[in-house]
Amino acid sequence: MVKWPAVIKYHGEDELIYVESLVEWQNEPDLCLPHYESEDRLIDASGALFSFPVASSPSDTDMFVSLDSRILVPEFVELVRKHAVIENYCCSAKINAKTHQQVVAMVKEINSL
Repeated sequence: MVKWPAVIKYHGEDELIYVESLVEWQNEPDLCLPHYESEDRLIDASGALFSFPVASSPSDTDMFVSLDSRILVPEFVELVRKHAVIENYCCSAKINAKTHQQVVAMVKEINSL
């Protein structure tokens, strides 16, 4: 089960998408429509990794497929650094965090600028 908020990581892209809640996911057509590739990932607030099924309904709460693995905080921070560069966020090399929740919060902050 996804622990919200979460971040979408598109395969081959540095952009990260912040998603506050399942309600936001269900109400945002750009998020919940089945356009994901097999390597795209949802990273939740605990660092758990999920994939997206090829076809799903926005009301289907089991649409996220657990990969039974977690991203390490340093690896997650590196994704945020790359994302910060494309968002023209200054001092991206200095970005650091100790928890998955802190990393997710950084994505929210960067995306709100």
